[in-house]
Amino acid sequence: MFAILGATGQTGGAALAAALAAGQTVKAIVREPGRATALADKGAVLAKADLDDVEALTAAFAGAESAYVLNPVPHAAEDVFAAAARNGAAIAEAIRRAGVPHVVALSSSGAHRTEGTGIVRALHDFEQALRGAAPSLTFIRATEFMENWGSVLAVAAEHGILPSMRQPLDAAGETVSGLDVGRQAAVELARPHAGERIVNLKGPAEYSSEEAAQALGDLLGKPVIAVPTPRAEWEPGLVAAGLSASHARELAGLYDAMNAGRAGFEDVGETRRGKVTLKEALAGLLG
Repeated sequence: MFAILGATGQTGGAALAAALAAGQTVKAIVREPGRATALADKGAVLAKADLDDVEALTAAFAGAESAYVLNPVPHAAEDVFAAAARNGAAIAEAIRRAGVPHVVALSSSGAHRTEGTGIVRALHDFEQALRGAAPSLTFIRATEFMENWGSVLAVAAEHGILPSMRQPLDAAGETVSGLDVGRQAAVELARPHAGERIVNLKGPAEYSSEEAAQALGDLLGKPVIAVPTPRAEWEPGLVAAGLSASHARELAGLYDAMNAGRAGFEDVGETRRGKVTLKEALAGLLG
């Protein structure tokens, strides 16, 4: 049996769908089972657990031969690193108590760095918390998600502009769809091994903000132009969108790191490329 955290989310949902399609028995670990009945309809077993609840997580992981875990940073946390550390410690302890033999964990490019990567530092800390928690451990270090453009699609559709914190606008960078991340997670869940492995996951190609605008324009049937969001507006805009000041500051720090080339992959592990193109991912968001 596979246990999957975040089964109602982007990567967890894709991992669950891929695992079920492969004939695996899957336990979906969710915070509100009443809102996840569609997963049960697809054949998943539901288990309830919050990310900081060691007892509930231990019960949810019990009997799993493999587990997919992730540690999303709470949007409203006053201290994002402290909140993420509490959740990471709880997840790691539950894995130990349940005796899960193989764990696949979502991480990020740049997670090998201890500083200078903004919010990715939370995933560095998550990796550290998980080390030694299971005899077989795979970290999927994914690059930036294509679906992150979703937060500004309404602006592009209405005004024909695509605000971008990725700068310069013509600089191509690595990006991957959350669908490919989840599908890779399902593959890795079925690949137990001894010790630790790192899988660096990229999309099928590099894309720039200008290329994202072009793809959106094609999909919308109207011109869309990428425009740089001034650095002074990043954090106030993120707070206005619902993030805490701490989360906004560290997310802005991540874009600083990406623009400066500090959030790339470490030269270790295996490298894989997904299949979903940026245009396909944007079409999915618009759909």
